[in-house]
Amino acid sequence: MSKMTQMMLNPSSRIGFVALRVHDLTVMRAWYVQMLGLEVLQDSRHQVLLGLQANHRVLLLLEGGGNISKTPTAGLSAFALSVPTLPVVLKQVAWLHAQGVAVSPWFKTGFSRGVRVNDPEGNEVILEYDEGPRLVVGHGYNFTDAAGKPLPTPHLPKAPRRAPLLPPPSFIGRLVVETPALMATIDHVQNTLGFILQQKTPNWGYLTVGDNTMHFGIEVVKRQLGPRPADVIGAHYVSVIIPNHSMMNLLQLNLQTRGWIDFDYDAANDYLMIDGPNHLTLWFSIA
Repeated sequence: MSKMTQMMLNPSSRIGFVALRVHDLTVMRAWYVQMLGLEVLQDSRHQVLLGLQANHRVLLLLEGGGNISKTPTAGLSAFALSVPTLPVVLKQVAWLHAQGVAVSPWFKTGFSRGVRVNDPEGNEVILEYDEGPRLVVGHGYNFTDAAGKPLPTPHLPKAPRRAPLLPPPSFIGRLVVETPALMATIDHVQNTLGFILQQKTPNWGYLTVGDNTMHFGIEVVKRQLGPRPADVIGAHYVSVIIPNHSMMNLLQLNLQTRGWIDFDYDAANDYLMIDGPNHLTLWFSIA
């Protein structure tokens, strides 16, 4: 498909939640509640929904039964929890330090600032303040400056006595995909899924959907890793919410036009599953 006819995903689309396949559901559930301030919205023997009680928003789905890989694998390796203010990040980081959790040096991009931390099974969580929804358009917000750069460590407040809850309107702001097939993955995200390519180097790319007030991004990083088997721990799929049936129909038409066959459409429930390179699986549903 030529650039002139590239499909664009509706800018009102958003990430619903990230689904992680985990080995120890009890440990992972406790870590996300006690360290990152997510709340349990639904709990069963094999699956836990975590998110924000205040607005009943699911951000993370944990599924048990995953096997531990002996070597790192390609696929979705990190996701960002974007929070409404910088003081929220500072308070969360102060809490993590007090609990002895290893936190990365601070970084900044053209639209965010924050830190990175690993959960007990090695999934990387980016905890960041996304400045976009709180800025006037055109004043200092820049999607094309997405690469993280060092930021001097800010002064942290005194650590709270108990785990701070993640406040609304926190959301999943971006995903990070590690893959040996950089160009094929960027092409899939851009031309099959309808993202906008904002920045690219020989080993990295950043693509977005939306504008400064509602958006999410996918960061693609080139790494020589083998494919992730379906039963291995890590990201299983990502829920993406689209606004209407017209967008669902356009996605399906684009798949047919491009000859992409790794998808499944559930007409009864309006679910469209698209499996991309290295099992970058997105489940599209209508709001």
